[in-house]
Amino acid sequence: MTKDMLKFVVEHLKDWDPLLQYAGILLVAGIPFAEAMLATMAGTVLELPVVWILLLGFVGNLLSVLTIVAPFHALFRWLRNRPNKKSGFVHRRSERAREIFDKYGVPGLALISPLIASGHIAAFTSLAAGTGKRKVIVWHIVSIAVYSVVGLAVGLFLKTKLIE
Repeated sequence: MTKDMLKFVVEHLKDWDPLLQYAGILLVAGIPFAEAMLATMAGTVLELPVVWILLLGFVGNLLSVLTIVAPFHALFRWLRNRPNKKSGFVHRRSERAREIFDKYGVPGLALISPLIASGHIAAFTSLAAGTGKRKVIVWHIVSIAVYSVVGLAVGLFLKTKLIE
């Protein structure tokens, strides 16, 4: 995430009606690679109430991750239980995901991925590695909460630099 992304979001939301600004924060939080951290930063720069920024950033990001967890958990369970699972593209991809998962685990993926990629990718990878959906959801709740607060803190720091 870059300063340019933050400026882009703030510039587009700043002239909107306050109610639409809240909706914009919710939507930005649900975008992979933007997520709760960018949404809470933008809300802070827009001087929206902190409680609403945290809530909307958290909820928007969590809802978008949950839309990945539910269907892909079912898909990966089916793939693992199919009769001929030892060949092909899907098997190779699931083996690679398992290697990454074995190295970092669900907590590591959930907490590190928003900095280098996306929490959505971490959820997908954890599910592909065979983790239960409850564990994936719990660790993503923790991760989203952490990055919502981090985004708020960074937004408070950057607010004076972006608003002239």
